[in-house]
Amino acid sequence: MSEPAAVLSATSGSVDVESSPRPVGLVARYRQDHRHPVNHLLHVGVGWPMAALAVLLVPFRPFWSLALFLSAYAFMFFGHFVFERNIPTVLKHPSTPFVVAAAVIGRLWDGLFRLVRPR
Repeated sequence: MSEPAAVLSATSGSVDVESSPRPVGLVARYRQDHRHPVNHLLHVGVGWPMAALAVLLVPFRPFWSLALFLSAYAFMFFGHFVFERNIPTVLKHPSTPFVVAAAVIGRLWDGLFRLVRPR
């Protein structure tokens, strides 16, 4: 399944995600879906740190980890439904978090490799 594409409207300056032939990058898609500052804060300042902590807690407290992870998504969904009034991308394209996680891990790995590789 291909991602929607974006077109910049000449009159309004807004992005039309559905009608362009070019695919939208992950960052552009994120900005499109997270315009409200409270929703952005609920993701970056609350949900993501909670989800990261939940992953770290899995070996030690699996039940608490699951509860924390689900709570993180509850905060982020709340931001979408109440402030953005849109459907979260994870509900439209369930593989998105895995694609993003793979991209982030790949970039971290590349950065680490560059640090230890002799020039």
